[in-house]
Order: sequence, then structure tokens, then C-alpha cells
Amino acid sequence: MKHQITFYIICSLLLISCGGNKKDQNSQDLNALLAEKTSQSELSISEETMNDIIQSLPSPLEIATLIKESGLRYDPGFLNPTQNAQNYATDTEKALGMGIYSGDLGYINIYEKSTAAFSYLGTIKKLADDLLIGQFFDIEMIKRMASNSSKIDSLLYISTMSFEKMDRYLRNQKRSKLSVLLVTGTWIESFYLATQVVKNTMNADLIERIAEQKMILDQILLIISAYNEDPMFQKITEELKELKKQYDKVTITYNYVEPETMEINGRLVIVDKSTTEVNITEEQLAQICSLVKEIRDRMVTNS
Repeated sequence: MKHQITFYIICSLLLISCGGNKKDQNSQDLNALLAEKTSQSELSISEETMNDIIQSLPSPLEIATLIKESGLRYDPGFLNPTQNAQNYATDTEKALGMGIYSGDLGYINIYEKSTAAFSYLGTIKKLADDLLIGQFFDIEMIKRMASNSSKIDSLLYISTMSFEKMDRYLRNQKRSKLSVLLVTGTWIESFYLATQVVKNTMNADLIERIAEQKMILDQILLIISAYNEDPMFQKITEELKELKKQYDKVTITYNYVEPETMEINGRLVIVDKSTTEVNITEEQLAQICSLVKEIRDRMVTNS
């Protein structure tokens, strides 16, 4: 099970660096292609802002684990079919699709569906190559390291570092909107999967996670709105604002309690005693689940 989880961590971030094991693409050809894909008028999102938002997002692995623990059996019908990748023609569409497929990999791998996982991995790799970021995605290294459960910690570290490199690379090339769409796609798909499962299980932990997306939604809207000169971003912003209207009815109360210190295994550890109280009705939950499905279905079909 551990190697399946590790495999997802790497796949979902799309970030294993090729290092010195593979030659770089011809720099002149790559720069020429990048020039065609670069918008000089694109706004810049600061590294600090992007990092803060990424760190605030719920872990796709955590959501997938909660889904499996809810007791619902694996259902491939929840996933974005790989053949939908042919519907993504522009760079922005491909970036969003890549993020969505990454969210699907969390669900696939937590149920240990290796055949489906490699199919989705191949689709993501193709989209990454089209976006000229395939150099951050070494499929052979993923296969080798994912089979070795002792590599979990180092794989997680490498994937995190590679994500930062890819984000910086895209922003340096004035293509930061693709990073935003990757993050948005992964988030919306994990969110969608949770809503589909909760309708069948009414799992308390998943309901709480869904309610907590109210805060995440505000973060996503913040970075997406910076690119509203792009029609695709305008459309996503409008749809997510409709979702925000539903979330305005949900209340989340943060109850601060002064942290305590305690000794654990000879180490002094700070224990957070604060709690978050979520209030969401069944009607509000149903409305949010329905709207998330509508938004996500339009994204995966590019309609």
C-alpha cells in the first residue's frame, strides 16, 4: 500500500525532476517554442502568495484516504475519462486538464488500481510534453522509485522541491497562469470526488472537509481573478463566484485556545488546542455538491 501512496504523491504533483539522467531539449528549439507560448502582458503572482495558497490546499491524498475510509467501493465512473484529453486544445485547457487528471490519480491509487493509474499517468505525461514541462516529469524514475517503499520520505521531498522548480520555471517564462490552472484543476477534482462520495455515505469527516473548502475557495478566487483578461479565467471566476454564494450560507467558527507544550519521546512539542466549528445544513451540502458537479463536468468536457 505504501508504494501506491508514494506513486500518487509523485504523480499528482507532476514534479519528478530528470536531474542528470536525461539530456535537456535543444535550448534554441525550446526557447523558440516558449516564445510562441509566452504572453508579455501576463500579471505576476508572487512566489510567497503562490506558496501560501498551495500550502493551504487540502492534501489530495488526505481526501482520497477519507473517501476510501468512508466504505464506498471504487467507482471509475467518478473519473475524468482519459479520452477527454483530446478535447483540450489550448495551453490553458491542457493545464487545467492536467490538474484534473492529477486529482483522479489520488482516488485511483488509494484504491491500488495500478492499471488505471499508469493509463492516467500516460495521459498526464502527454499533456505535460505539450506544455513543454515534460522535463519535470520522468515517468521511468517514478516507476522505479515507486516500487521501493523505503524511498517514501525522499520521494516526497523531491516532489516538493520539483514543484517549486516547475512553478518558478513557468513564472519566469511568463506562463504562471498555467501553474494556477494546475492547482485549480487538482483542487476542483479532489473536491468533486469528495462531494460525489458524501452523497452516498454522508460521512462526517468528508462533510467537514467539504465545508472547509469555503476558505480554500476564497484563496483560489484570489489568484484566478488576477488573470481575468483571459476568457477562460473569466468563465472559471464566474462559476466559482456562484459556488461562493452557496458557501456564504455556511458558517465556520475558529475557537482559539492557547497552545500547550508537552514532552513526547524526550522532545518538547507545542500542541495546538484550538478548534474549528463547522455549521452546514443538509440542504446547503446538497446545493454545494450539485453545483460543484456542474462546474467540474463543464471543465472536463471543455464545454
